[in-house]
Amino acid sequence: MHPPEDTERAHLLEALQKQKNQLATLRITGTPTTVGQGLVSLAELHGLLEDHAASRQCYEEALGMFQEAGYKPGLAQAYFGMGVAKANFEDHRGALELIAKAAMLFNETKDREGEAMCRACVGESLRALGQPEAAEEKYQEALILYRQTRNTGRTARLLLDIGDIRMEKAEYEPARKRFLEAIPLLEQGDDSEALALGHLLLGESEGLLGNHEGARSHLLRAVELYQELHDHVHEARARWDLGLSCYYTQDLPAAREQLEAVLPLYEEQGRMDEVAKVRNILAHFAARGA
Repeated sequence: MHPPEDTERAHLLEALQKQKNQLATLRITGTPTTVGQGLVSLAELHGLLEDHAASRQCYEEALGMFQEAGYKPGLAQAYFGMGVAKANFEDHRGALELIAKAAMLFNETKDREGEAMCRACVGESLRALGQPEAAEEKYQEALILYRQTRNTGRTARLLLDIGDIRMEKAEYEPARKRFLEAIPLLEQGDDSEALALGHLLLGESEGLLGNHEGARSHLLRAVELYQELHDHVHEARARWDLGLSCYYTQDLPAAREQLEAVLPLYEEQGRMDEVAKVRNILAHFAARGA
């Protein structure tokens, strides 16, 4: 998750203070369940501000409140939040243990959305621990649940994750199919970052399968979206890939255009090895009169 922009951060800090004030009143007048829910809301705001230590403390206190009340939906939320906080501190084994408890409680309370979220997060931690096959299995379980709840945004994100695992295993055709399935779902939503990633990954998979003409339109769309998002790291990746696809389709002027555009992006990021590589290619083009 990227750190919030200044304006967004100011709004979050304002919401955090309001929630603290409400919680102070709830501690006097509320039940253990309502106090716990107030703590969960406070924990979520701390999480959005990337203060994961404060978030974890709030979830731990909320857990105690929900245990006192015997409130299972709250217990599920608290265990999940504590697990996510551990994952943010790279304690993925600890995260797995807590999120597994949350998944069981979400299952017991028939909350398929919550259970799906848990299974997806378990997949992320397994992937971080270097277990891609086990991660894909959990992603598949989450995918089934998200399809049942018709959550197209989460479904699409999982399809990208599953496809990305297949890309790492050099299984480009199965990966391509996942990306093709994800993009129409992403077009329905407003997650520009996921849509850009979908086009980038689909373009890369097409290129790796040798379909460079087919790759070009997706990589060009990725470039446009990353420009709008001011994400220069991914824009550079998309432009480099697009330049290669143009080269392989013998459209040398288009290839040169992309390489010239990627050069300042690499320079801005201090990626001098890539800068040297691009300069060499451009010099080669110039020698050929391209």
